[in-house]
Amino acid sequence: MVGGMSGVEQDVIPFGSVSGDRAHLMGLNLVGLKRHGFEREDIHTIRNAYRLLFADEGTLNERVDDVGKVFGECPPVETILSFIRRKSSRGVCQPKDGHAA
Repeated sequence: MVGGMSGVEQDVIPFGSVSGDRAHLMGLNLVGLKRHGFEREDIHTIRNAYRLLFADEGTLNERVDDVGKVFGECPPVETILSFIRRKSSRGVCQPKDGHAA
């Protein structure tokens, strides 16, 4: 989900929500996940993976590997990880000031 009047310069992760003049990741689109029938357990797993993925420790690549080891069995999490791992000329949109929501 993209907030109105947001300038999106980087790739937005699946299930992500961005906002701001220079868009930054605000969190997950929980309403969209619920509307699309995601089970509560899967949403909980995606949220935990998101928090670890955008924590302040280590590089993004290291955190992607860590999340894959812990949550890789969850298909929606694997969707996010595959999206981040793919080659792109743009970076991945991240939370402002490195703070995961």
